[in-house]
Amino acid sequence: MRRSIPELGLILVLAVAGGFADKPALRAQSKPIALQPVTFAQWQQKLAGYRGHIVVVDFWATWCGPCVERFPHMVELYQKYGKDGKIRFVSMSLDDPSDGPALQHAEEFLVKQNAVFDDFRMDEIIPDAFEKLAILGIPAVFIYDGSGKLRYRLTGDNPNRQFTNEDVDNAIKDLLAGSK
Repeated sequence: MRRSIPELGLILVLAVAGGFADKPALRAQSKPIALQPVTFAQWQQKLAGYRGHIVVVDFWATWCGPCVERFPHMVELYQKYGKDGKIRFVSMSLDDPSDGPALQHAEEFLVKQNAVFDDFRMDEIIPDAFEKLAILGIPAVFIYDGSGKLRYRLTGDNPNRQFTNEDVDNAIKDLLAGSK
């Protein structure tokens, strides 16, 4: 039986789609990974929109070695806790918004990490962004409870007390235990 080119194309598409049917991570990623620019005021609105969920926000930049080193843990946490929608994971890049190559590098990094959660970039002059966020440096992880209250502010601001991945894990576990 001879098939037309369009029929063969449709068969190929269906075969490929069928091959992904048992791979939820591939099927679930419907939007491309891209940094959404937000001003601080827009960020506050976005954050308010997450109410009803525990929210874990990772503030990072590609020029920050510890940020890049810690970021895969954020993706692991998303894989562990984020799939059911109870916890929302968000990344906020603090790369210079006027540096096109840096922003491209940041997006490539997110794709490589498979950061399929919400990814933003602060569209503010970087020192102003740090001031508005009330942080002295990054990495920083802010964790909000379901009411939108900031419950954990994990930063490297104190050189004598740097937060760890375990601190992030324990904060999430604590909030999950309290929300049951």
